[in-house]
Amino acid sequence: MILINPNELDLEATLFSGQLFRWQRSEAGWLNGTVGALSLQLRQQENTLEFSGATEAFVRSFLRLDDFALAQQAQRWCASDPLFATAWNRQPGLRLLRQEPHECFFSFLCASVAPIARIRKMLQAVCEEATGDPFGSFPTLDQLLTLRESRLRERGLGFRAGRVVASARKLAGKPEGWLESLRGKPLSELEAELTQFPGIGRKIADCIALFSLDADAAVPVDTHIWRIAKTHYSPELRDASLTPANYERAVSAFQSKFGPYAGWAQQTLFYQQAVK
Repeated sequence: MILINPNELDLEATLFSGQLFRWQRSEAGWLNGTVGALSLQLRQQENTLEFSGATEAFVRSFLRLDDFALAQQAQRWCASDPLFATAWNRQPGLRLLRQEPHECFFSFLCASVAPIARIRKMLQAVCEEATGDPFGSFPTLDQLLTLRESRLRERGLGFRAGRVVASARKLAGKPEGWLESLRGKPLSELEAELTQFPGIGRKIADCIALFSLDADAAVPVDTHIWRIAKTHYSPELRDASLTPANYERAVSAFQSKFGPYAGWAQQTLFYQQAVK
């Protein structure tokens, strides 16, 4: 059991905020999912966090409990930005996760132009095709290399099927542990490395970097964040389209407002626009 300030962690909101897609609600308030090879069960009751399937150190690392004083920083952001204050008051305690990069990488390959419910179904299909279990550990790279594009298309992945197959093949050419080795590198380097893969543009690269590689300044600019940037933080973009140059301007506006942890602020704002 871990004692936790509810403003530091709202477990359910965090796990279902669009960072990962295969966790499930169970009986008596338990939330079940996998992180790498571990099957993890978590439950929050007011100021206590219960867990099974992993050590306390692992849970703390996954939830980044020792990395960032979210509630303290959020109060500073609330004082300086009314939009963030409204979002935080509606939903405090939404943390960024330290996901296993392999699953995060392929999850966001499937996330392109799709709502969360559909992403969840596509990932379940990938897992079932590769391992026979839609809810177990995410397939290893060797298991993903057995997948056929035509079969994934039949299972509803559409154009994403080819990207999953091609990226698995390209990833197989990298040294073992390559994805994990990217954690902690500069954001620009992460983006350059990740966008070499089929189907990974700037936004998907930023999602992978933010949710699994500790790139706290990353701001994935989807339609919701683009709208917020134009309306609140970069009004000169009000009538602009989302070109690569304007993507960078939107990111810079968030980083100017929220600093090196802009990705954390972005997630609370995204949640209110796209998930809540």
